[in-house]
Amino acid sequence: MANSLKRGIIHKLMDDVDSLKKKIDDLKSQLVKERETHKLILNKIKTENYEALEASQTRYQGELEIQRRNFQRQVEKLKVKLESFEV
Repeated sequence: MANSLKRGIIHKLMDDVDSLKKKIDDLKSQLVKERETHKLILNKIKTENYEALEASQTRYQGELEIQRRNFQRQVEKLKVKLESFEV
């Protein structure tokens, strides 16, 4: 009877070990999938941020060009005024 009890306990322990191994494998698979998902999300965010930065730089360059033209017009107006005083 003691032997059958030992065999029962050993069998139960082996089942528990197999169950734990299965859970570990499942968790490893889940971890791999989650890493892939997070990597895709991170790449998407990086792309969106890069595109937003690029758009911001384009707007900034456009604004600088407008300011340069306005400044150039002011310089031209001042030149005309200066020339009118010199005559």
